[in-house]
Amino acid sequence: MANSTVPQCSKLTSRTDFTDYIKSIKVVTGNKFSLIDSCRPEICNALWGSGNPDISGTGMISGYILQSALGFTFALALFSLQRAPRKVEEDSTPNSVVDHLSTILAKGYSSFYDCAIFLTFSIQIASIVVLARLDFGVSASGMGDITAKITWAVSLLTMLPLMHVAFIPNPMYNRLLEHRSKQNLRFLLFAVCWLLSLYPFYSKMMGYFGPTLIGNGPNHAISDEDWGIIEATCTANIESASTKEIRAMEFFGVAGSLILSICTLLKIIWLGAQRQHKTSKFAQILRKCRPIQNSKLPVMFLTIPPILAISQIWTILRLRQFQAQISNNTGNVDFDGEWTFGQVVRVTVFVPVVVECWLSWQND
Repeated sequence: MANSTVPQCSKLTSRTDFTDYIKSIKVVTGNKFSLIDSCRPEICNALWGSGNPDISGTGMISGYILQSALGFTFALALFSLQRAPRKVEEDSTPNSVVDHLSTILAKGYSSFYDCAIFLTFSIQIASIVVLARLDFGVSASGMGDITAKITWAVSLLTMLPLMHVAFIPNPMYNRLLEHRSKQNLRFLLFAVCWLLSLYPFYSKMMGYFGPTLIGNGPNHAISDEDWGIIEATCTANIESASTKEIRAMEFFGVAGSLILSICTLLKIIWLGAQRQHKTSKFAQILRKCRPIQNSKLPVMFLTIPPILAISQIWTILRLRQFQAQISNNTGNVDFDGEWTFGQVVRVTVFVPVVVECWLSWQND
């Protein structure tokens, strides 16, 4: 009831399309944005969200960090062992120790990749579903603005620990005597996950650089002044992310996705040229680059992806902190603090990696 002094806030508890939701606010408040404070919990929850434990819950974030830590630790350990000093004498024990550790780590890394690639596949599918529902105005349930940004970061973060195995010319599983077809299958699965991650990347680019619905033009859903009232109401007494922090989140998010896409496309071109056009001049040029590739790529993929992963973990934690503050400030429940069925599964999904390493240690 637009003319009522007490707005019917129950009509503002959820939203689908942003423009329609702003119209609903105007209808409920009689176009008097000074009354928004009466519907503060409903409006702030609908626009910014109060967390989604299946995306940014404590267990999920722990799983993201564990996946990144395991991936980069395995890669660094095997990289170091491959370059460890080796004696040539037949009775040299250091060699046997290095070989033993390398085999255990290689088997553990292989198990990790198999677990991580299918987990990443499922996360990309889930990201597409929730983001598409939000972007096309189907439903924004559990997907406030902050949760959408966290989903963008999660989509990229889960891909980064897989880059080292996917792009190194001589995979670290050589000592396992794996058939090359299995190595190629790993990259194929990675490429499928990359294709799926393109939609979250597109959603992110539209969110950062697409046309805004906030402004004073005729095509805008809400004026800058009215939006400022809503924002001030929801973020009162809260330390919001600074402009530098926001720019850093945008830079590392876009840069990480671009680096991932460029590397994947170059690897696809490389494989295509080697497989279909072995005698072409282009393939010959690529083969001449192999010594550089073999020497530079391992170092590159041991430095750049971890830096990008740390930036995405920081983005997720910073956004989650801001969202929790809004929820507590507006009297809503911070659902990210709750443990759900999916979070428990997420944390325990890499148990086979530990089992594989332990069995290799006992058997070898």
